[in-house]
Amino acid sequence: MNKNLLEYQGQLSSEVRVQLITLLQCIALYNLGKRSDLKRLVGIALELLDNAQRYNVGSDVDFTWHIANGELIVQVTNRAVGTDAERLLKSVADIARMTPEEVNAAFKQQLQEEGFGDKGGAGLGMLQIARKSGNQIRAFAEPVDKDLFICRSEVSASLERTKC
Repeated sequence: MNKNLLEYQGQLSSEVRVQLITLLQCIALYNLGKRSDLKRLVGIALELLDNAQRYNVGSDVDFTWHIANGELIVQVTNRAVGTDAERLLKSVADIARMTPEEVNAAFKQQLQEEGFGDKGGAGLGMLQIARKSGNQIRAFAEPVDKDLFICRSEVSASLERTKC
């Protein structure tokens, strides 16, 4: 049994998300000890789960939280329509080209602008993840049919206290 691993496959609702985050807080505390950055690490998972719930077609997701080799790796997989999959890939690609200072500036700018759609869509979630992870975000989208994609978002964060 791996004590540093949490996997969840199933329906994602607000209630399930709250329970997963509570469980992750316990897992993080038990496996990483009292750290000033536990809230940041759990926040990465919260943002990914929030995005998965918001853009999911259907209600099922695959979620993994894994601690290995001095790094936290969080993955979430869900189904999304083409426009949401494209926006995810574009957002992650745009963020990958930014410096930490540019990520912070873009986050502040998004907070001040009106750009929210019916699902959110302002890009704040991914910018927040980039700020918390040191910009270690990857996204993948695989077509299932005409306008349905399987999207996977993956974030890694260093557990060294001297890094982000």
